[in-house]
Amino acid sequence: MSLIFRSTAHRQLRTIMLLVSLCLLPGTALYAWQFGIVVWLQTFWCVLLALGFEAGLLRLRGRNVREGLSDLSWLVLGLILARALPLLVPLWMIAVASFAALALCKHGSGGLGRNRLNPAMVGLGIIAICFYQQLYPAPSNYAPWTLALDAKAVLLQQLQLAPRLNLDAFAGATQLAKNQFTLITPNLSGYGYIAGGLMLAVLRVIRIEISLAMLASTVLLCLAAGHNLQESLYNLSLGGYLFTAFFIATDPVTSPDTRAGRILFGVAIGAVTELIREFGLYADGLCFAVLAANLLVPQIDQLVLRLQRPWYTRTPGTESLCSG
Repeated sequence: MSLIFRSTAHRQLRTIMLLVSLCLLPGTALYAWQFGIVVWLQTFWCVLLALGFEAGLLRLRGRNVREGLSDLSWLVLGLILARALPLLVPLWMIAVASFAALALCKHGSGGLGRNRLNPAMVGLGIIAICFYQQLYPAPSNYAPWTLALDAKAVLLQQLQLAPRLNLDAFAGATQLAKNQFTLITPNLSGYGYIAGGLMLAVLRVIRIEISLAMLASTVLLCLAAGHNLQESLYNLSLGGYLFTAFFIATDPVTSPDTRAGRILFGVAIGAVTELIREFGLYADGLCFAVLAANLLVPQIDQLVLRLQRPWYTRTPGTESLCSG
């Protein structure tokens, strides 16, 4: 009976991972259309390395490699990490991020479903902290400089077989300037990630309250910082915000179990992201916001359970009388 239940759960997990992978594709395709072949090449390396590290780690842990790979969790991680990492990072950085995500976070915590931190954000966080000065400025809708690079140029940069590009004139995603909003090319990939996220919400793969709370808290805090409504709404399209809101923050393993907890979780991510964007050293602090909120999940769950407990059981002494 346990074998039947395990087989059914494994098939359900594989179906979920396949659905997530398919829903990621529209946003990834639009991202590649806007920023060039580098997106597909980075996705290829991330997926390939995720597959290789997953197989090697499963073997080291004495697990069935074929069965472990069949759940497709490595595919989802590769696709998410490819979008989360800055474009045109060297291959060795992709390998470091992939190894950190799988070895240090996922398998280091005991395997799938036991990690407290989001694996992709762990990999991105290590790259952002340790190698920030070596990263290229993020291409923007205003200056999509990666679009001019062909496959050969991208590969030479990823393998570090060509001199580093001189891009001092370009700037990455920066904080919003107050009352200086100008409409530029929209973030096309954001529409794809919204569509994919809504499809996952309809299929009940993710809980949409996390995304909505995250979006609302960022807008409200942006308004409180002195930006107008148009600037605050445009702020949601910067960087990988929409991608994070629908495909990273909603990870069921690293988010709270209750609806109220998930709302608080989303609010925390949105608020910390906006605080980093306004006052921090990083132009986009999404990975730090997600990791900080991941660490707060046990406290959020305890707070929600305490608030939902009837008032007469909260007073010391009364609780023991009720239980007796």
